[in-house]
Amino acid sequence: MIESVGPKDSFITNFWTVANYPGEAIERVLKACARMGIENAFASELDVCDLKSLPANVVHHQRLNVYRWLERHYFPSESSFRAPFGIIKAGDNGKYDYELIREGFYQRRVKTGIYEIEVVVADQRLFSTLIELVKRLPSIRVLWLKLAADWEDKSLEQFWTNEKLHTVRRIERFLTDHWSDTIANGHVAVTVYSDFGQTNLLIDTHKTIKVLTKNAKIQSRMAAALRRLQFKELRKFHSLEYGYHHWHFRPSRSKSRTRLVRMLKENGFTLRKENVVEPDE
Repeated sequence: MIESVGPKDSFITNFWTVANYPGEAIERVLKACARMGIENAFASELDVCDLKSLPANVVHHQRLNVYRWLERHYFPSESSFRAPFGIIKAGDNGKYDYELIREGFYQRRVKTGIYEIEVVVADQRLFSTLIELVKRLPSIRVLWLKLAADWEDKSLEQFWTNEKLHTVRRIERFLTDHWSDTIANGHVAVTVYSDFGQTNLLIDTHKTIKVLTKNAKIQSRMAAALRRLQFKELRKFHSLEYGYHHWHFRPSRSKSRTRLVRMLKENGFTLRKENVVEPDE
């Protein structure tokens, strides 16, 4: 499902295409939208389907390799949440209404003595917000990358570490150079670890930012930084991770898992841990 946002009115419509994985399908459809003059388009939902079951009023654009629904549903333009690249709502409804998701954060202290912050970040603000929070860490020990078990290998979760990436500048440069394989890859989580408070600052595979620390001052410092970045503290917190059917995907130009592992080794990463994860039923 594509949403096109205009100054006063917006509309949603559907496209279909055949692709090897979701990211490829999303990018092909958005490219087709640009060719068709559909402005400010973004992918709002995604699902798999049987091409034999498409509606009757669908046009096949062979050159663009997409099928387009001729109907459009218009509504007044309003501010709505756009998930960062790498995560997208599924067509099936979950427990909660998608309209409940909005930018913001919550903080709490869990029973095990961990102080936690979780942040929902929309669209293009994800990376810049992460870097601003990294700057608030008193020290940096290591950068971690987690490759999720649901990506290509259906059972193996891997953790790769690089202790040479221990400054804000080095981390920012590495993630910028490998944007498609890290920040925009919905199968990869990025964690910056600090010895101070045993703090983990991460972008998880749901493309939310999380802070887990044993130091209350770090929690307060991060919350203050978020407020300066115009994030509101929410009483009712919703993200795609909880109660919503969703998909994880990677950009079409990103590396396969095998090629990504090769790149990590070439850039000084070491396999620290791997777990066999039982698939969901």
